[in-house]
This record gives sequence, structure tokens and C-alpha cells, in this order.
Amino acid sequence: MYVITFIIIIVLIFTNAITDAPNAIATLVGTKVLSFRKAAKLSAIFNFIGIIVMSFVNISVANCISSMVNLDDSKNGMIVLLSGMIAVIAFALVAMKFGIPTSETHGLIAGLTGAAVAMYGWKSVSWYEWKNVLIGLVWSIVGTLIVGYIISKIFEKMVNLKNNNIERWQILGCCGMSFMHGAQDGQKFIGILILFFGLVRNVYIPGEINPLNYVGIILYTAVIMAMGVSIGGKKIVENIGSDMVELNNKQALMSDITTVFTLFMASMTGIPVSTTHAKTMSIVSVGKNENSKMDYARIFRICQAWFWNFPISGFIGYGLAILMRSMI
Repeated sequence: MYVITFIIIIVLIFTNAITDAPNAIATLVGTKVLSFRKAAKLSAIFNFIGIIVMSFVNISVANCISSMVNLDDSKNGMIVLLSGMIAVIAFALVAMKFGIPTSETHGLIAGLTGAAVAMYGWKSVSWYEWKNVLIGLVWSIVGTLIVGYIISKIFEKMVNLKNNNIERWQILGCCGMSFMHGAQDGQKFIGILILFFGLVRNVYIPGEINPLNYVGIILYTAVIMAMGVSIGGKKIVENIGSDMVELNNKQALMSDITTVFTLFMASMTGIPVSTTHAKTMSIVSVGKNENSKMDYARIFRICQAWFWNFPISGFIGYGLAILMRSMI
């Protein structure tokens, strides 16, 4: 079970990187500044850097994830981890097939919670950490819409960029987006791996994680995620980078700046947010404020997937945990 759970965690990290890579490169590719392959490789480098740097600047997102559920024993705790991981992978792969950018963050949290409730009851859930998740949900959607509006107004009144300079700034924006994707999502999986090895060794996980004690886990997560980001998810890039909203180069840059700000504030305050939600809402916000052509039907389908992510991942995690408990 230990081996299978570890493999599933690695698959989840890799899947997250593939499905979330478009968040960083979607607008860059959508406005034809760089090809998909070049943008994915550039994103992988800065994603790696973001994981390493943020882990030693503020590791509170990893603290939140590793404290989301209380696992009392190694065997049942491993069932919870395994069930939660399978739940989020199943939902993510179905969403990826249809080119819908979903949130592995919320699928992960819901899957773990559902599995923990099946094994230990509601007492095992940390409602304090769930409060942070809900704050992050509001911030990544409503907060990003507001920030996008403000950024649009600032560019309208103060910023005058020539076309040749905009493309250079867009590449810098992609680097910033990739850095913050690693800073946010990398920490979530660092938290999961810390939880996993704590169960394997049957040791207590401290409420405040010291990154110096987990350098190997941090580096390992960074490498696996960078590999996944370098592959990317081309269909999702097309869905959110050009099909959902038609953005010009200046608007694409505003979207990247909006997302970087949203993710930075969340990471520094220890709030786990969905990079997918933040990037998608930044594109919608900027597109709406700039009167761009928008595919509202496509946006609605994406929001539907977000809505169903919580309950479906939670029920899958719950059901798998009950099934495994009866078999093992």
C-alpha cells in the first residue's frame, strides 16, 4: 500500500503540472508570442524556481495542506491518502479530456476530506484549514475579478507600451506566472508528501513545518512538477488562451499581472488557492473590462466543472475509502 500510494502521489503531481501548465502559458501562446513548446519549456524552468524559493520564504500553504485532516494511524491514514489521490486524478483526467481547466487543489482537498470522514468521521477534519480554503476560493474568483478591473484601469490611464515592448513584457509575465504556480501548487504537494512520509515513519507532523528538514521532498516535488509542466496541456491552452476570450497582447499582459498578484498575496498569507481559478478569472475580468469577444457558453461550462469538483471528488474519496477498508 505504501508503494502504491507513493506512485499515485507522483502521478498526481505530474498530472497537476500537465493540466495547470496552461495557466502560465495560455495567453502567451494564445497571442502567438511564443510557440506552445517553447513556452512550456520556459514555464518549467520558472515553475521549478518558484517551488524552491517560496518553500524557504513562506511554507504556510504546505502547513495548511498537511494539517487539513488528522490521520491517527498508518494503515487507515494511508487509505485516506490513496483514496483522496485517486479521486482527484480521476476528476482531472476527465476534465482534461474535454479541455476544461479544473482545480486539482480543490479536488485534492475534497478527496482527502471525503476519505477522512469515511475512515475517522467528521472529527478528523480541520475546519480551521477549511476556512482558509473557502477564503481562497472567494479570493481566487471574486478577488481576481476586482484586481483585474483595477489593473485594466491602471493600464488605461498610465501605461503606454509599444507593440514590440509588449511581447517582451508578456514573456516576463509568463515567467512570473510560472514562478507563482510553483510557489502555490508545489507547496500543496510538498504538504502531501510530508504527510505521507509521516505516516510511513509513524512520526508526528509539526504544525509549523521547517523547510530545512524537508529539502529532499522539496527538490523531488520541484523536479517532478517541472517535468510535467514542460509537457503541458495543449488543448487546455487553446481553450483558455484563445477560444474562451479573444485578447490582444496588451490585454494578455494585464491578465498575467492580475494572476501573479492574486497568487502572490495568497501564497504570502498561507491561503491555498486554485491557480486555474485565478488565471481563468483574470482573463474573463480583463476581457470583460476591455470589451473583448467572449464565449460565455464556454465560460459557463468551465464554471460548472469547478462547481462539481468539490462534491464529486469528495464522494469518490469517501466511496473508495469505504471500499478499501472492507478489502484490506
